[in-house]
Amino acid sequence: MRVSLLQMPADAAAASPDPVHFVRGWVTAAAGSDLIVLPEMWHPGYFAFDQYARAADDTPALLAALSETAAEAGACLHAGSLVEAGDGHLYNTSVLFGPDGTELARYRKMHLFGFDSQEQRLLSPGEEVVVADTPLGRLGMAVCYDLRFPELFRRMCERGAVGFVVASAWPHPRVEAWSTLLRARAIESQAFMFACNGVGATGYGATLCGRSAVIDPWGITVASLGDDPGIASMPVQLQEAHTARGRFPALADRQLLGDPDNDLVLRQDDGTAVRFTARRVVLAGYTARDTDAINAYIAKLEEEGICPPDEVPAYFVVGADRLTTAPRIEVTTASSCGEVEFALLIDHGEIWVAAASDHTDRALETVDINASKQNCPKVLSSSVWRLSDIEAHWDDLTFEARTPAGSTDPYQAGPVAALRPPRELIELVEDRFGGPMAGTVILSGTIPAAGGFEFHSSFEVALRDPVRGRSLEVAYSIVNVMEDT
Repeated sequence: MRVSLLQMPADAAAASPDPVHFVRGWVTAAAGSDLIVLPEMWHPGYFAFDQYARAADDTPALLAALSETAAEAGACLHAGSLVEAGDGHLYNTSVLFGPDGTELARYRKMHLFGFDSQEQRLLSPGEEVVVADTPLGRLGMAVCYDLRFPELFRRMCERGAVGFVVASAWPHPRVEAWSTLLRARAIESQAFMFACNGVGATGYGATLCGRSAVIDPWGITVASLGDDPGIASMPVQLQEAHTARGRFPALADRQLLGDPDNDLVLRQDDGTAVRFTARRVVLAGYTARDTDAINAYIAKLEEEGICPPDEVPAYFVVGADRLTTAPRIEVTTASSCGEVEFALLIDHGEIWVAAASDHTDRALETVDINASKQNCPKVLSSSVWRLSDIEAHWDDLTFEARTPAGSTDPYQAGPVAALRPPRELIELVEDRFGGPMAGTVILSGTIPAAGGFEFHSSFEVALRDPVRGRSLEVAYSIVNVMEDT
């Protein structure tokens, strides 16, 4: 793909009688590009703080025109950033359009500059990390001062970004910091950096330093500009980010520290970390595709003293703190056991698949099934797959569970195709509970055990992919904390 950075003169668009015509001229000059990037606050100009409120009124029309411009150019167009009004606040907002003019993503600048700036007083910070699915690949979005906060770029990397698009109004004299931080963010995340800065005097006493640059995953500047307006254009292959990560697996070697949100820290096949914040956990039950199988399973549970469900499928909501990848769990009864399931972790723009065990207190289940579900942790594999990588051969996957772990005979074994497929489960949960799905974890329900419930001190489950020759596995020990009391 070809990337073009439009290093426009500071405040020139705002000074033009027709800012849209001005910007379209620059976009036309970048014809043939697949991704075109504008600088930060090209209208009304970053330092024109007294005009922010008025500029916000212009933004909807500007974005509508840029949508048309993207479609005319047949390119992904990153609109730099503009002042956006929303919910009684003003934001420094970037919008990314696809080559047909549709809006692919919207990012509100999270880190507002306070040094010799009124940005913190006038604007509100964004709260969402944004990684956009584009026809070119997954691109993370950031604005200017965000560069000084590496944790933002780590989060984007963990969400699958292989390139970062940064719109900026970075001034002199901090030009060395600009160039150094661009390279550092690319090197540490082994990702491309597409950074577009404004250039020249602003009319408010500040001068933007230019130096827009394309930097590859090794930290090498492959295209750049200096102190003058211009266009930096460069062909790149985003696949090179994956190549770099494979040849020099720094991301796989990363040791992750604790997180205040108690996020799950998972790993992809190549060892790259995935950080996932669970907001809602839904346990689906009685999800077999075969109605007769559901009825037989319900009858079997009734023999165990467990009442039939009020609805099929059934849904049980438990606290997000019940999720764990720990190799050891604590319970308060001698009659708890796991069951093999798959888990769907719905992230922003991505769905992850994990092997899972819905560990449950079976004695309490005969009295209060909701309490029994909440009473025990739900154990996930520490490794995950992208659903998109396996969905085409989903029905070839198989389940297996053993208790105690390592036993010769499986406790459960069978095809994943016995249960409803992922997209159907997601639609059912969304219809049932509504609300934003990002941060939702769905456990799939299980398949029958070979015999009755078995209670041992360890349990293991596996989700196997015979097509790719890979497995997601989790084994854990079970400690009854009441035994010694």
